[in-house]
Amino acid sequence: MAETILHVDMNAFFAACHQAADPGLRGRPLLVSGDPEARHGIILTASYEARPFGVKTAMPTGEALRLCPQATVVRPDFKLYSSYSRRVMAILSSYTPLVEQFSIDEAWLDVAGCESLFGPPMAVAREIKARIKAELGLTCSIGIAPTKILAKMASDLEKPDGLVLISMADVPARIWPLPVEALFGVGPQTAAALRKLGIRTIGQLARYPRASLKARFGVYGEYLAELAQGRDGSRVQPEGEGVKSVGNSITLPHDTADPEEIETVLLALAEEVGTRLRRRALAGRTVTVSVKTPEFKLHTRSATYPDATALTEAIYARAREVFRRHFVGRTVRLVGLSVGNLVPPEAPAQLDLFTAPETEKRARLAQTVDRLRARFGEDALVRARLLKGPRLSKK
Repeated sequence: MAETILHVDMNAFFAACHQAADPGLRGRPLLVSGDPEARHGIILTASYEARPFGVKTAMPTGEALRLCPQATVVRPDFKLYSSYSRRVMAILSSYTPLVEQFSIDEAWLDVAGCESLFGPPMAVAREIKARIKAELGLTCSIGIAPTKILAKMASDLEKPDGLVLISMADVPARIWPLPVEALFGVGPQTAAALRKLGIRTIGQLARYPRASLKARFGVYGEYLAELAQGRDGSRVQPEGEGVKSVGNSITLPHDTADPEEIETVLLALAEEVGTRLRRRALAGRTVTVSVKTPEFKLHTRSATYPDATALTEAIYARAREVFRRHFVGRTVRLVGLSVGNLVPPEAPAQLDLFTAPETEKRARLAQTVDRLRARFGEDALVRARLLKGPRLSKK
């Protein structure tokens, strides 16, 4: 298998964006947190200058400042991060149309067949790193491998600013000695269950009897064993190619149980998801709301409706309905929203005689807003409720 898949992972992205935008912050310990004055909240990102002091992501801000009192603390600026994210993805997309954005600061690329234009994968990776540094003032780590999972793991091996190529022949020496929780897809609970079986490294997982893994974990156990061997059949899939849902999530600057605050986040997510659906000529019938608690437990609930929609107002109303039915009163640190059961918006649908004119009016308004934002920028028109709330990227 050829090593043609790249995983690009931006280094300390939130903090790095602030440092790129404000030269006075460069080279200094920087913490991105919730409320700098009150020392509340958790650390969303610590710059690499702060990490030698023991500061880590998700650490309480007060504790981080005790470890690194000279650090500068800034509030999160999702508008800033989204702007840099779009510029990073534009650079990646200039090398291949096969770009799969995994999160705001990382993506996979498949550069197979691009050699005649840009050279071998290693040359492409070096050029991407140089352009991101020169054009944006940011650094990234890139892993190159024959599979997506191996590429992602390779990008983690030499942070920050790393560049690592792993072939299938390299797996026993480079991947198997790593702790089992370093394997993509192995969370804390799965890692604890694997340790009870005596599995502490990825190599031990790769060599463990498949029948025993299947008996303990079902099909998921067999899947993990395949990943431990370096095998992964998934393709780099740009959004829009066989996509089953469109969604996004946001980690809040502080834990909250305030329904109004959470519903404002849902509106921001609905705006982002609706725009992405309309740009891809899609609409969806199923709305899923996800929340993660301070204990890092993820809960999801869905509702399916008779008609598909790509309108922000309808997506928000449905998401709010799901939230109020299942999550009101729960303290959360992350909120997610996705729309599934996707169909082209021109697909046949049963129209309501009384609501159809209003829906058509809103659809025309959404198209006008989308055109204005495409021409003049994402901030050309902003909902009043979101002026003080989170702002997200329109990928």
